[in-house]
Amino acid sequence: MPPSPQGGQTTERTRLVIQKNWQELIKPNKLEISTGSGPQAKRFATIVAEPLERGFGLTLGNALRRILLSSLQGAAVKAVQIDGVLHEFSSISGVREDVTDIILNIKEIAIKMQGDGPKRMVVRKQGPGVVTAGDIQTV
Repeated sequence: MPPSPQGGQTTERTRLVIQKNWQELIKPNKLEISTGSGPQAKRFATIVAEPLERGFGLTLGNALRRILLSSLQGAAVKAVQIDGVLHEFSSISGVREDVTDIILNIKEIAIKMQGDGPKRMVVRKQGPGVVTAGDIQTV
């Protein structure tokens, strides 16, 4: 009697099915990588791998996207603290925008950072007026 699959061992039949599926799998026989031209040359590339088994394009594309995103370097706003505000759905008296809109605006700020590691930045402004990214100061 063959070993039980519950014991962590595969049967000979299962092994043969896996081997057959792997051998019949459509594997790419063409791989083309072309870079962009002009000002976007360093930031743009087209990668073509074909043919692929149905659904494998999504699998490979998602893996490549995750790898590229994890290797990006840069600075971004990680947290926002507003005195007297408990959550993002609050409103601030005397301020036209609600906290959600303020956070969305903050997320669009382009930050250029010198050095490594996290930095703390603050905005201190009183009285009526417009608050801009230029009002942000590093602490």
